[in-house]
Amino acid sequence: MANEPRDHVPLEEPMFILENGEMCRNPTEVKMSQIVLPCHANYCGELSAGQLLKWMDSTACLSAERHAGCSCITASVDDIHFITTIGVGQVVNITAKVNRAFTSSMEVGILVRCEDLFSNRQWKVCHAFATFVARRTEAGKVQLKQVIPRTQAEQMEYSLAAERRRMRLIHAEIINDLLSSCSSQTVSERLDYQDAVPAERTRVESVELVLPPHANHQVSTFATISAR
Repeated sequence: MANEPRDHVPLEEPMFILENGEMCRNPTEVKMSQIVLPCHANYCGELSAGQLLKWMDSTACLSAERHAGCSCITASVDDIHFITTIGVGQVVNITAKVNRAFTSSMEVGILVRCEDLFSNRQWKVCHAFATFVARRTEAGKVQLKQVIPRTQAEQMEYSLAAERRRMRLIHAEIINDLLSSCSSQTVSERLDYQDAVPAERTRVESVELVLPPHANHQVSTFATISAR
């Protein structure tokens, strides 16, 4: 059974109004809805994180490709914190849109909400930021067109996207430095803990043959398929 919703959100996101008074949505926005079936759930009857990540990746990829006009691949996904679980019979609503485009990469914001059809309620499950890279075409490297933020929320995400990109690059450098530092040091002290479990006993290995159902519309494996 899924956890109780923590926050209620509107069923429909507001549309922005152009100068001529016309109502319009972000052109890169992609929405996907999926009802959770038993085949999507784990032994607790809750949607598996791997399946949710697969849906998120598909939705975000379509948003990136809509903006780029060519095939895109997932480069990275930032940390994801799940607020609540999703049960069988509930509906997953995923919204993705490009926050900012750089040279050949772009940041896509992803919002996941759960919907109870019988109570007409929705609540937030998680949000994430994914980086996609446009594939090189026959004409050469792709130069992405810039995203034009039209609402205050989009302007904020547009500005934060550059800072998040800077932090990702710094984080990668820090991790590499730590790994280099650890590999050059020897363990001089071992701490003994009562009832400690050897790390070897927690290791699980899985070997999977990549089949057509594992692939996306580009006939390549999903970036998140290994998380299932």
